[in-house]
Amino acid sequence: MAIVLVEFPVGPEDTEACARAVGDLTATLVAGQPEFHGAILHTDAASGHVLNYMEWDSHAAFIAFRDANADAIGAAIGRFSPQGRMLDIVRTVASESA
Repeated sequence: MAIVLVEFPVGPEDTEACARAVGDLTATLVAGQPEFHGAILHTDAASGHVLNYMEWDSHAAFIAFRDANADAIGAAIGRFSPQGRMLDIVRTVASESA
């Protein structure tokens, strides 16, 4: 499993618009990809940051999707200056009460 983190340092005035655009793009274009497992969208309105945490089968699957859809992605969220990182899951810890 591969994690893709995309951060948007947009400023407090654009947090809501960015979160809406990223959420809409993720729900429409990304969600239908067979290699995509899910996303959690985070915001910090005070600092003006939006973070999209996505789980994919592999980094290669994400890169192939991103490259094939670059125009649509750029049109939807490019103005928010996305900054991405790719990570591997090495361990998960579940709540003892779960």
